Amino acid sequence: MSKVNVFITVDTEHSIGGAFRDRNLKPVGNDRRIFYQVGKKDYGIARIMDIGERYGLPVCFFLEVLNKYYFGEEESRSVCQYILGRGHDVQLHLHPNYLNFTTPDPMKRQFSDMISDYPLEKQIEFLTDGRQTLMKYGAPNVIAFRAGNFGANHDTLTALEKTGFLVDSSYNKTFLGGDCRLNGIDIDDAEKIGNIWEFPITNFSEPNFKGGMRYRPLDINGVSFAQMRRVLEEAVEKGPRHITILMHSFSFMNPADVQYKKILPRTVVIRRFEKLCRYLAEYSDKFQVLTFKDTSIATLDEMRGQSLHHLPKLDIALSMGRVIEQAWDLLPKQGYLSYNENFIKQ
Repeated sequence: MSKVNVFITVDTEHSIGGAFRDRNLKPVGNDRRIFYQVGKKDYGIARIMDIGERYGLPVCFFLEVLNKYYFGEEESRSVCQYILGRGHDVQLHLHPNYLNFTTPDPMKRQFSDMISDYPLEKQIEFLTDGRQTLMKYGAPNVIAFRAGNFGANHDTLTALEKTGFLVDSSYNKTFLGGDCRLNGIDIDDAEKIGNIWEFPITNFSEPNFKGGMRYRPLDINGVSFAQMRRVLEEAVEKGPRHITILMHSFSFMNPADVQYKKILPRTVVIRRFEKLCRYLAEYSDKFQVLTFKDTSIATLDEMRGQSLHHLPKLDIALSMGRVIEQAWDLLPKQGYLSYNENFIKQ
């Protein structure tokens, strides 16, 4: 039996920072949402890479670039080149709400943050802009996309095909029917929809403490290592054969305020990610960690042919363990830390 393919994906993005509700606040950029350093310790993407590299695992960063309409070109260019310089993958992520800063009054929010709120022609425009921007920054093979808020619809898939993409990773069963508007699709593994290969964020089901069941995405911030391990173990036997794990550039931080002036390090999440990477490396006979930059139509077709659309079902004991772990993680055990204002990631 072939190995289970695992994609560690990181939505790498800035924050509006409360600017749409308070004119005194400004969006938050690289220093506090992507590279957060306290002394010599990193709590942003450098720490994610450090851990992945310790176990020889590549990471795929979905980098948001429409923030250039507030921050300018250099902000995301420097992030892109830093990621590429360390040998990891850069693909496209979009939050169209930054276009509000091109208007006289951003607080009126004339632009939605949901790409699915725009007609096909406008979506094509956004995706063309984003892809060309990443290529200009040096990304060598921009073929994959994830919508901000998972907010893709069927027009998004058409727009992706028309703009040179091969892969979408916006499908998230937990958000289906809400922010994720890829309605009418029921998949739990890689699937080709039209001419776009959809790599859904891996979900599992668990008891909801009311006698029913609910979906939960494999988000490093919202599931325990025990739950991730159970999903991975089940994937070897039953599927899915392609596991997509979700992270964010700020996954290791619990901010004190919307401006990220101070944070509590999420030490449990950091250890959780370390355990995950160690496990994947230890069982490399069962799992291979991939990114999208080296995929082609041929390899994507081969992957799709291996798909097993299975939704793992986890028991309530694992859910209770996660609740306790999350509560411990959010306790202020060592006090809030302030980022190094003089730090610039080269």
